[in-house]
Formats: sequence, structure tokens, C-alpha cells
Amino acid sequence: MVFEKFTILLIDDEPSVLRALQLLLEAIGYHSIPFSNSSEARAFLPQAASQCDLILCDLKMPEFDGMEVLESRNTACPELPFVLMSAHATSLDVDKAIAHGANGFLSKPFSPDELKSVIESLEITQRAVSS
Repeated sequence: MVFEKFTILLIDDEPSVLRALQLLLEAIGYHSIPFSNSSEARAFLPQAASQCDLILCDLKMPEFDGMEVLESRNTACPELPFVLMSAHATSLDVDKAIAHGANGFLSKPFSPDELKSVIESLEITQRAVSS
């Protein structure tokens, strides 16, 4: 079940991963606003509340990591669901992210079905809250 105009702020410092995720999101019916630079993504967060429905962010990035982006989200747009993703996360990283307000965590590599499932569960929750 994909709702019209559900837009995902997508943050990953690896251009090939970012592009692959963009294509995957498009293929399963979502729009994305991609950022490969975490500093630029953090600067966009105040606008994200009116333009996005979800933030999907890599954990390990130079400059600002996903936890720092999450902290900025908590200030700029705390109502936006936030999902971290990483190939190198420990269970402590996951626990810390959830404790700091992340709504989910995806371990890379993940399947298209895993990504879709996480997004749909947050999308349904988000639509229920705003109704």
C-alpha cells in the first residue's frame, strides 16, 4: 500500500549507494530527495518537515554521522520518522539510535522487501497520526 506523494529524505555519503537507493525507492513507488553530503542534509532539515515524510540516513559518514543527523532532526523536525541504515553497526549503535528517537534500523545489505516493509509500516503510522 503506497500513498501518493510519500517523500523520503535520503542521506548516504556513497554516491553509488545513494543512486541505487533512489532507483529502488522510485521502483517501489516513492519519491526521494537525495543528499550525499551530511552537512547539506542537516541544513535542509528545517525544510524537510514540509517536504518529506521520512528520513532514511546512513549511520557511518564523514563530517556528520547518522547519529548527529538524528540529533539535528530531533531539534529541527522531531515529528519526521527517522530510519538509520548501516553495514557496520553494532547492537549498541542500534540501541543508542532507538533511545535517541530513531524509528527503525536497516542493516546493509537489505532486500527491497525489507526496505519496503519498514517504510510502509512508518507510512501507515504517519498517515494515521496526521488523520
